[in-house]
Amino acid sequence: KIDQTILKKENLMERNDLQQFLFNSWENFRNEIGLPSALLIGQEIKPHDSVGDAIDLLAFDQNDSSLIVIELKRDKNKLQLLQSLTYAAMVATWNSEKLLSTIESNHSSLSEEVKELLQSSDFNEQVRIVLIAEYFDPEVVITADWLVRNYGLDISIFSIELNKVENELFFDIDQKYPLTELSDTYRSRKIKSEDSGSLITWEQILPKLKYDFAAEGIAICKNIRGEGDPKRRRFGDM
Repeated sequence: KIDQTILKKENLMERNDLQQFLFNSWENFRNEIGLPSALLIGQEIKPHDSVGDAIDLLAFDQNDSSLIVIELKRDKNKLQLLQSLTYAAMVATWNSEKLLSTIESNHSSLSEEVKELLQSSDFNEQVRIVLIAEYFDPEVVITADWLVRNYGLDISIFSIELNKVENELFFDIDQKYPLTELSDTYRSRKIKSEDSGSLITWEQILPKLKYDFAAEGIAICKNIRGEGDPKRRRFGDM
């Protein structure tokens, strides 16, 4: 028989147990929350010198060069979304140098491969938010939906259910927002919102590039992969 339990009942803490478990299990966990290409940057990352709190988990998605703020809560907390928005606003101003120096000041370490990737990336201006908790008040989901639909934010919400078989504990992760059957709808809205923004061409990018062969390289990429995304200086996953 599989019994449902909760973190508090099993004497599991938010930071020392739940957060550490997800940190140690990142390679599997990132697939569960739909971020297979995300690299884990670190945990307990301080977003700004003016605050004493820290981001639970911070990740970087290689596909769109976006930072991902992941906030965890044992049980539930109505302020979880507000807290994550505050952190996202702070790290949205970071560049690669700021990120690397912050990681070093937090006594975290990165592989040379990840460091090189971060140093060579132009960060996406939009920071993604992932909320994870055992339960969510309706107000949190409703507000997240309003922010996504009206302001184009990227917010995902997942609940964690704790199950017990004898003395073994198992996590079950369930996506609460956006509903999986509505994901395509939100994606199309996001694309429409991006299309309506200011357009940037490769011709505008070229003068800012330091290599003489940049124009030839871009022409080759366009021939192979299409127009690409001049705003993010990317051709698909290249």
